[in-house]
Amino acid sequence: MTAPLWVGLLIGAAFGVPAALWGIGNPETVIRTARLVDRLLIGCFAFVTAIGAVMLYGLYALGFAMHFSPKPLYVYGVTLGGLLFGVGVAISGYFPGSEWIALGEGRRDVLYAIPGGLLGAAAWTVLYETPTGHWLVSAANFGDLVVTGHIAHIPRLATFVVAVGYAAAALTLLYFLPRYQGGRHSCFRHLASCPLDEHDLVLMRDTAAYLAEGAVDPTRSRTPTWYQRLTSREVPAANFYARTISAVGLAVATVTVLAIFLHQIFGQSTTYSWLVGHLLLPQFTYSTEVFASIGWEPFTDVGVFFGGFVCALFISRRFTAFHPVVPPTWRNRFGPSTVRRAIGCFGGSFLVLFGARMAGGCTSGHMLSGGIQLALSGWLFTAATVAAMLVTARFMYRDVSSLTNPDAPGTQPPRSQHRHQSEPTTVRTAVLLGVALAGFATMTVISAILTGGRNLGQLTLTDVLIPALIPLLLLIAVTTASRHGPAVAWHHTNKGQR
Repeated sequence: MTAPLWVGLLIGAAFGVPAALWGIGNPETVIRTARLVDRLLIGCFAFVTAIGAVMLYGLYALGFAMHFSPKPLYVYGVTLGGLLFGVGVAISGYFPGSEWIALGEGRRDVLYAIPGGLLGAAAWTVLYETPTGHWLVSAANFGDLVVTGHIAHIPRLATFVVAVGYAAAALTLLYFLPRYQGGRHSCFRHLASCPLDEHDLVLMRDTAAYLAEGAVDPTRSRTPTWYQRLTSREVPAANFYARTISAVGLAVATVTVLAIFLHQIFGQSTTYSWLVGHLLLPQFTYSTEVFASIGWEPFTDVGVFFGGFVCALFISRRFTAFHPVVPPTWRNRFGPSTVRRAIGCFGGSFLVLFGARMAGGCTSGHMLSGGIQLALSGWLFTAATVAAMLVTARFMYRDVSSLTNPDAPGTQPPRSQHRHQSEPTTVRTAVLLGVALAGFATMTVISAILTGGRNLGQLTLTDVLIPALIPLLLLIAVTTASRHGPAVAWHHTNKGQR
């Protein structure tokens, strides 16, 4: 069974919504991970790959056919690419996929990160033409290896047993590991009815504060009880088995396995090379290779963008309407200058995509899809990335505070009391949701018509850009309404920021 290319939109949106709820579109989340201040993403990746590996190889052992595609293990290119990727992530706070989520959330600094990423992908396309580029991907290349051997010849039952063992080890670690640096609370202590100490409580409140910083509410609706519980208790929870964190991890694992079953692995950095190949470097060897192998990656990226947009409007309510919000760790270290932040985003994202394309994959292709497939290349890339992230973050941010408001730890910005009363807020929300869903349905239908029966290597630029205009126009419309009309907002002012 092989699903049509347009199904990538559904896969991307199904990934984008829960991933956005994690806060992965907020660069502060990634920067805190690089500093180990908040281990959320490390724990979530471990949770997703553990559950996903059992699901994937369990289904495979039962006889289900899978579109396996672990990245090849070419040691030098994967290692160097992972190191560059980690340096760029620590600087910018963005992964290739999280940039699309951030765009959906209306984050201004991603407008500098995406061009930097495109330039980084272009730089690798040019380097690939040289003997150095070819050596990086050919020397010490051991092929498509997973933990039990070459993917074409893996034993079904034995690989499933290994997946179960890996999952048991990872989930046991998360059971005892506190989420926050210096914290004591874990799932074990939670089940033992141990109370949260003040340190964990402060970091939970601060997590809720930075995630909401700069957000506006285009629906202009009253704050529901479920939202208060979600943002103040569930998402910032101090243990990895909190209901929302676990549910999001299970959703991401399921979507990733579903992608492998339906068509191909879930990956997002290839789209950058595909775009620059079409727009700038169509005759280069690497571009022609990408054109020949491209699948639904561009559609999944558009879907992730749309999923982040919907989550920001209706679930997490973190839509920032492109207001200038500098991540707390960055501004505590380098000041509130948006120019400095733009340079960091551009340069960091350049390294992220340059490294990702050198290594043949990124967070999605290597860490998530590769981790779930128990691919050795994914493990090597992850190790190199984490090492580079930790060293770079230590060098860049030193011992600066990560707190949103260092002068008043654990406090949250005041919520505006200004409310627009021209029409019932439930009607406004329903109309906006209806427009968004209609836009997604239209985008899906257009994509299905344009792509027809096409498969790998047959996707054109027009096939993607025309449907992508729909979420872009929705984003512009909502941003315009949010910036020129009254709204319920989380306000945070950085003096000198503009």
